[in-house]
Amino acid sequence: MRTFQFVALRGPNRWSSLAMLEVHYRNHSEADWSERAKQIAGLFSHFLEAKLFAISHPQSVANATQIIVQMQAAETDPELWLACARWFSAMAGVPTMEYEGCIEQRGDRRAEVATVLAMEMEEQSLSERCFLLAIELIDSDELLTDFPLGQKVRELFDFADDVRLGPSSRAILRAARRRNIPYTRLNSGSLVQLGEGKNQRRIWTAETDATSAIAEAIASDKDLTKRLLRQVGVPVPHGRAVSNAQDAWLASQEIGFPVVVKPCSANHQRGISIELTTQDEIMRAYDFAVKAGETEDILVEQFAMGQHHRLLVVGNQLVAAAKGHSERVVGDGVLTIKELVAIVNSDPRRGEAYTDQLGTLLLSEPAIIELNKQGLTVDSIPENGRTVVVRRTGDLTTDCTDEVHPETAEQAVIAARVVGLDIAGLDVLATDIRRPLLEQKGAVVEVNAGPSLSPHVSPLFGKPQKVGDAILDMLFPDGQHGHIKIIGIVKSKSSDLLVQQIAEQLRLRNIDFGMVSHGQAGFNGRIVDTGCVNDETRVIALLCNPILTAIVVHVDLIQSASNSVCAPRFDRLLFANDSLNKEPSEDECAGLRAVLNAVPSTGSIFGDHLPAPAFANIMRWKNKSSVTQNTLERAFEIRFV
Repeated sequence: MRTFQFVALRGPNRWSSLAMLEVHYRNHSEADWSERAKQIAGLFSHFLEAKLFAISHPQSVANATQIIVQMQAAETDPELWLACARWFSAMAGVPTMEYEGCIEQRGDRRAEVATVLAMEMEEQSLSERCFLLAIELIDSDELLTDFPLGQKVRELFDFADDVRLGPSSRAILRAARRRNIPYTRLNSGSLVQLGEGKNQRRIWTAETDATSAIAEAIASDKDLTKRLLRQVGVPVPHGRAVSNAQDAWLASQEIGFPVVVKPCSANHQRGISIELTTQDEIMRAYDFAVKAGETEDILVEQFAMGQHHRLLVVGNQLVAAAKGHSERVVGDGVLTIKELVAIVNSDPRRGEAYTDQLGTLLLSEPAIIELNKQGLTVDSIPENGRTVVVRRTGDLTTDCTDEVHPETAEQAVIAARVVGLDIAGLDVLATDIRRPLLEQKGAVVEVNAGPSLSPHVSPLFGKPQKVGDAILDMLFPDGQHGHIKIIGIVKSKSSDLLVQQIAEQLRLRNIDFGMVSHGQAGFNGRIVDTGCVNDETRVIALLCNPILTAIVVHVDLIQSASNSVCAPRFDRLLFANDSLNKEPSEDECAGLRAVLNAVPSTGSIFGDHLPAPAFANIMRWKNKSSVTQNTLERAFEIRFV
């Protein structure tokens, strides 16, 4: 029987510079697990071949397939457990790397041996669930063919949706990693800080700290948005706000048929009914808009012909465009429309989570109105081969960035600017996006603040667009990386002197700097009650301080071994001459490896004439590209750009 404990290492650690989850457990089973490993590998392979899953990361399937190959060679319980957990993590949208020595034996104070497994971690609760699900599968008494793998993976996927950042945030953060721009999640929602100290910027999904509250308010007022767009020559449908169902019918007669009825603050097509022509349809659509939109502010406007397109504007540039499709079913002469829709919804790519590639097809009021136009109800049985339109505007599935007419692209940028948004998603109806809107009676029907980036990052058809990179280029132009200097000094009996010398150098140069030392934090020589309970959160608090150019961190090797390094990296790491023993303990070695993993390839390491064996360990475990010397000469010459 396993007894185990999870240990989260959120900073650089003995394994990696990335966050890791360790599992410490004891299991005295010496059984050969190779046969079970092959059975599970076969189950996973069949699952991938059948494509009975949803995916939220482009590398998930490739990573999961690679893990299956490795799993087939597993002979022990730890090897199988870790491989299964990594496979589930990949299917949840968090692909992982395999690290050398990621399974090791450790003794503790009671001289008992514990097995330690280590896996990359994005969110602790998600990684823990992957390990627990792996145990459930490995120890299942059921035949593997009876194990509800599809259901379990779907539940894991939905849990990941709840705890992870959304796809828009992740697209931006993937671009940040490519550009080596640091980031910190500031809450359990989608607020993320990019960069550090005085170089920081913040995002909330696809909104930035430069997104104006006034612009958001304008974008949520569809009537005002439409009026502003018309004033700058952007084609929009005519319409007006209405106060009740009867008024909606009167407005429709004034405007001319067909019409669209929608909430004034509609987002994600919620509460919208299109191409309405009869009084019954329009009054029912009004009631649906009030209910689905949770508002009394309803708009009736002209129906613009064409397919739904989403144009994404970042700064002063159109960076991506995606095209939607209508939702249809094909009759077989046997099944009702309700039953045909249920079959469509069985597609594993469909779901109600915002990360699902396709949404659930709902037989809501707009669908019922659409069916009625075709002389059908949800219980009708369409004849064999008949195509039935259930919804005119479906998911945005196809990239069409290269097809957008230059005039339409220019109008999209003007529309975003007149509303005042730095990032905007424009909903456009057009028969052919390759032609100007005016000549085909197309129109911009909505301008959205904080639009989803998913249709552009991972379209079902067409090439993905680098929209995260475009947003990063706007926030950090000209190759800026958002870093401030983080200086680490390894604790020892004499290390306080080094801390004082560094602090004095920064003060003399009028550099605003923070410091974490001996359980306290402060900046510019003042101790501050940050409300933080450990050095990790104290460092984060200083990284969020918008005036700082540098941070000095007094780092403990033993704590770094067990809890990970308290800083995300060290641009410069200093060792006093008594920081390392000639014959370091196991924990000291682990702590040394952790702090060295915190020094990037561009970082520097300085030792104050350390003993030769200690300096040899540094040279063995450090990043190969980092500059290292066993003297403090020039250690205090820190450049600030």
